[in-house]
Amino acid sequence: MIDIYIDNLLGFFTKGGFVLYIVFAIALFLWALLIERYMYISIEYKKFKKSLFEDLKKNQYEKKFKEEIKRYLIEDSNMKLKKGLSFIKTLIIVCPLVGLLGTVTGMIEVFDVMAINGTSNVKSMANGVSMATIPTMAGMIVALSGILFEKKLELSIKYHTDKLYLEISKVL
Repeated sequence: MIDIYIDNLLGFFTKGGFVLYIVFAIALFLWALLIERYMYISIEYKKFKKSLFEDLKKNQYEKKFKEEIKRYLIEDSNMKLKKGLSFIKTLIIVCPLVGLLGTVTGMIEVFDVMAINGTSNVKSMANGVSMATIPTMAGMIVALSGILFEKKLELSIKYHTDKLYLEISKVL
């Protein structure tokens, strides 16, 4: 049963050409980074916040330095939350461009077939057009799904930063 799915997947990759493998590798890397950021927010950031508040409660700060300390702690937290976010955005931008590279290579194949066999071999031309459209579609799908989760991640980072500001204001 699983052999059928693997054969279909390999046929899809063969039909899409070598560029589809590049899109797939970018998609895996993009999703690994997104999952890592979500895991950081849900697990590691809570530990960081807990230790931060333990340190804040232990220490007594002079009143004139409290605003600077608060600003520093918020910025430090914000930097930790946004780590890797710009690279995620770059991968999202690159995906459709790599897909378009598949369009170009597919169309080159179509023109090669037309030059060798003439314009009457429709089956060979259809293979090249198919090779041209599959990587483009895959790049767009990866980019669209990446945009959705990246925006949700940005909103989550903003929420956690604002929440930390309010919590630190209560403690300091």
